[in-house]
Amino acid sequence: MYSIQLAIEDKREKAKIEAWIRAECASQCVIFEGDNQPGFPHILIMEIRTPFDWVRIHRIRKRNRECRVFPLICPELLHTSSLAIELELQSLFAKPVKKNLFIRNIKRAFESLANESTGSFNYKDIYEQMQAEGRAGQDDAPFQEAFLRRLLRGEISTEQEVIEARTFLPGAAVPNIVCFIQGFVRFPEQEEKEGWQAPTVIQDCFLEEFSSYVPHLFFLPYRKHMVMLFRVPSACASLRYWKEGHASMLRVIDRLEGEYGIHIYVGVGSVYREPLLLHHSYREGRKARRTPPYERLSLRYYEEITKDEQLQKCIEYIGKHYTENLSVGQVAAQINLSVPYFSRLFKKETGRSFVYYVTFVRIQRAVWLLRHTNLTIEQIAEELGFNTPNYFSCTFKKYAGLSPSEYRATKEIIFL
Repeated sequence: MYSIQLAIEDKREKAKIEAWIRAECASQCVIFEGDNQPGFPHILIMEIRTPFDWVRIHRIRKRNRECRVFPLICPELLHTSSLAIELELQSLFAKPVKKNLFIRNIKRAFESLANESTGSFNYKDIYEQMQAEGRAGQDDAPFQEAFLRRLLRGEISTEQEVIEARTFLPGAAVPNIVCFIQGFVRFPEQEEKEGWQAPTVIQDCFLEEFSSYVPHLFFLPYRKHMVMLFRVPSACASLRYWKEGHASMLRVIDRLEGEYGIHIYVGVGSVYREPLLLHHSYREGRKARRTPPYERLSLRYYEEITKDEQLQKCIEYIGKHYTENLSVGQVAAQINLSVPYFSRLFKKETGRSFVYYVTFVRIQRAVWLLRHTNLTIEQIAEELGFNTPNYFSCTFKKYAGLSPSEYRATKEIIFL
C-alpha cells in the first residue's frame, strides 16, 4: 500500500484530486493531508504557489530520493516548470488538472515504485498541458535549456526521453556538436561606456554569422564559460573540415576582437550523431580549450589533440614538471626515444616544437596566476622558471598578445 500526501491549498483542486484517487486507486494507496504523514510519503503532490516552493521540493528530494514528487502549477508560474527537469522529477501537473493525465501519471509512479526505478521526465505530458493552455511554443526555451543541460551531464540514458524532448526543440533538431567558449574584454571601460554586455554580444555575433546555414543555435551559460550547440550537416564529419562553419567561427572571433575588444577562445568537440553521446563532445570541447594550440590559440579542435599514448605520457610529464628546467632529452627518455625522433614525432602530433609547447604550458599557468592572485610579475616569473621578469613579460606578450600587466587589467567574461 502506497502513501500519497496532498500539499495543496487550492480547495477545489484538492477535492477533485482526492476524489479521483479514491475512485481509481483506492486499493493501491492511502491519502495523507498536509503534514500528517509520518516520515516521507511515497508520492507527494505539492502545489507551486511561489518560486520558493521549488526550493522546498529540492530539499525534499535531497532528503528522500525515493519520494515521487509531482508539482501542481498555476498557469502564471508555468514558465518555471522546466525546473522539474532539473530536479529530475517524473512529471508535473498544470491547473486545471485533467483526470486522464493525472491518473496515468499516478499509476506510472506506482509502477516505478514497484520496480524500484526512478523513471524519467515525461515531456509528452507537460507539452500536452501547455497545448491545452494555448502556450505550446511560447515557453519552450526553459525546457530546451533544461533538457540540453541534462544531455551534457550525461544524465539522459534512454532514446525515449530524447524523442519526447524533440517537441520542445525547434525543427525537432537535437544538436550534434558542442563548442566550449571562454574569454575576456580587453577594455572593460568600453563595455561600460557603450552599454553592451559581452555574453549578449557574443551570442548575437554567432547568431548573425551562422543564421544562413545553421537554423538553430543553442547557448548554455555557465559561470566562467558558455557552450554553443548546433547541428553540423550530415555530410561533414567535423566542424574543422566544414568549410563554411570553420570560416564563420574565425570571422566571429575576428569581429569580436576588432569591434568590441572581446577576445574569445573556443574549444570544439567531436560530432556525435547519437544524441545520448553528446556529453562526450562537451568534455572534448573543454579539453581542447585547455590544450596548447595546434594552429590557432583562439580556435582549437579536439581532433587536433594527439592520441599517441607515448606522447600523452610525455605531455602528462610536462604538466607535472613545467616549472623545472626541462630538456627535450629528459622528456624523450620517459618513453625511450632518441631526441631527433622524439622531436619530429612531437612536432607532427602537436603541431608545435617541444620548446614552444613547454613555454605555452607555463604561460597558461601565468594567465591563471595573473587573474586569480596578487602575485607580482617578478614573483610569477620566478615561480614558473623564467630567468628574468623582463624575459617572462616578452614571452607572455609573444604568446598571449598582451603584456602581463595589460592582461591583468582585462575583465574576465562571466556568462552567468
